[in-house]
Amino acid sequence: MAELPLRVALIGCGGISRAHLEAWAAEPRAKVVYCVDVDERRAREGAERVGARWHTDYRAVLDEVDAVDICTPPHLHAEMSIAAAQAGKHILCEKVMARTLEEAEAMIRAAEEAKVVLMIAFLLRYRPEFQQFHDLCSSGQIGRLLQAYCQTSMYLSTIAPWRRNREQFPMGVFLSHGCHYVDQLQWHVGEITHAACFSHAMTFGDVIPGGEDTTVAIFRHANGAVSAYVESWAIRYPLTPLRIDVYGSEGSARLDYHHDGRRTVEVWDAQGRRTLLEYRPQGPKEMEGQIRHFVDCVLIGRTPLTDGRVGLQVMRIILAACAGEREGRLKPVAEV
Repeated sequence: MAELPLRVALIGCGGISRAHLEAWAAEPRAKVVYCVDVDERRAREGAERVGARWHTDYRAVLDEVDAVDICTPPHLHAEMSIAAAQAGKHILCEKVMARTLEEAEAMIRAAEEAKVVLMIAFLLRYRPEFQQFHDLCSSGQIGRLLQAYCQTSMYLSTIAPWRRNREQFPMGVFLSHGCHYVDQLQWHVGEITHAACFSHAMTFGDVIPGGEDTTVAIFRHANGAVSAYVESWAIRYPLTPLRIDVYGSEGSARLDYHHDGRRTVEVWDAQGRRTLLEYRPQGPKEMEGQIRHFVDCVLIGRTPLTDGRVGLQVMRIILAACAGEREGRLKPVAEV
């Protein structure tokens, strides 16, 4: 068991790092001791938020920490994760796990050989509304699962330089952002075995050359259920920020993010329509549950709910759907 507090280096001090730092500050069993970024100003600003030291070279601090939290763009995930694993450090890595299946597999091998925790930051799994929704779907309360629908809509108002680089970011919204929701559909409904999609890059194709900005995907699950995912980061006026519906033989369930900030979980069945959970979050990202789970796994040697193999399988499903679009067929995930 690691000594307390767990010493953490946060690597990559861009926008998403702020929510990570807030969540680490709320975890009493761990402490961010280094903030690292190639941009010295960003590294200093991150360190000042949590009273840590700063550095511009992540390799230089690995001997002084127990774990790393990788918040960099995806083209750096494999290199940094492998280096951390080889140094014996536990790894929390932002999504998407990697650019390619080969990179993701190399990350898994390095972590397994070093016997360290590798967790992918699918933070939705650790939020209370998604946990309650999962319990509802998996408990049998709504019967045999038949169909599911998920939609996310947003507008990418700021485009980071690395998204404009096809080599650094050889993907679009589906792999980059949709990985959260493919993971959700598989978690709530069951293993996805076949996938296909239709997509376009009508809005951001000139500035994000690596992939699409809008996708409609369909999936078949091992239990016979079917599902669809509709997503875009090119919708200026979204009617549906986030919604997941699951339909069963005995009832239906809905998780909804409302424009007024409320989040709700509802069920419809023979007893009528009921709200099981309604609340307003304290912050937009709510990463405390994710950080708490990672620390639990490190301290007791447990495999994370969203370990490297979960991250790899989500990538495989999305790449199967994209291959299905190119080939004009429903693509078996096992073929990817």
